[in-house]
Amino acid sequence: TAPLDMVAYSVAPQSVLAPFGMLQLLLNFGVAHFHGDVFRKSDVLATAVVIAGSFICLWSGAPSKKHPFQLPQMETLQIYSVCVLTCCAFLGCLLAAMRKVGGRTDAVLHCLLGGTLGSTVLVSSKVLAASWIAEDRTFASVALACVPPLTLGAVHLSIINRGFGRHPLTFMSPGLSVVGLLANVTTGCLLYSEVPVEPLYFAVGVTVLCYGVIKIRTVNNNDADQCDSTCNSNREQCLEEQQS
Repeated sequence: TAPLDMVAYSVAPQSVLAPFGMLQLLLNFGVAHFHGDVFRKSDVLATAVVIAGSFICLWSGAPSKKHPFQLPQMETLQIYSVCVLTCCAFLGCLLAAMRKVGGRTDAVLHCLLGGTLGSTVLVSSKVLAASWIAEDRTFASVALACVPPLTLGAVHLSIINRGFGRHPLTFMSPGLSVVGLLANVTTGCLLYSEVPVEPLYFAVGVTVLCYGVIKIRTVNNNDADQCDSTCNSNREQCLEEQQS
């Protein structure tokens, strides 16, 4: 979906499309059911809350523009790049240091790094689109603009695939979505001056979204803890039987 995202986010504000993209939770939870992940009645209610928050943000987000978004100021883009690289390097080092630990902390780190990288891929794609339509574009400038989204996209896919392989989809999907939402809304405001039409209602929509996601994750976290407890007790029982 990367090419479609590049086109969509180049002509519509991030504060509108990012919350609306949270509706992918519906598809992810449907797929999670076939992978053996548990989907409960409380998840249905929380998903409905997420949908309601998405529509609130869609109604009160920044207005669309009739022309594609231009490149942000170079100084602002450089500061953003340094901050994101530092953040991703820090999270990557934590993941590498805790690669044999696993558990909830590992899942949260995957969500933080995956969501941040996803937002960074989006920004680099918008830079590529702006470079492509620029009147003074050259082959070298367009080719150079292709490097960040391709590189970051590969790293992003690697991180989220690793997270999905180690943790339940019902845990990872909401976490990645909410981190990506907050990162996209923040970068849209700071880099592209996307101010919601109704800031108060937009803040309410984001709060409702986050509440729904946290509600989903809380339920699945509790089940994960119970599962870990059961596994530990079974492991201890097995060791006792072997010793006897």
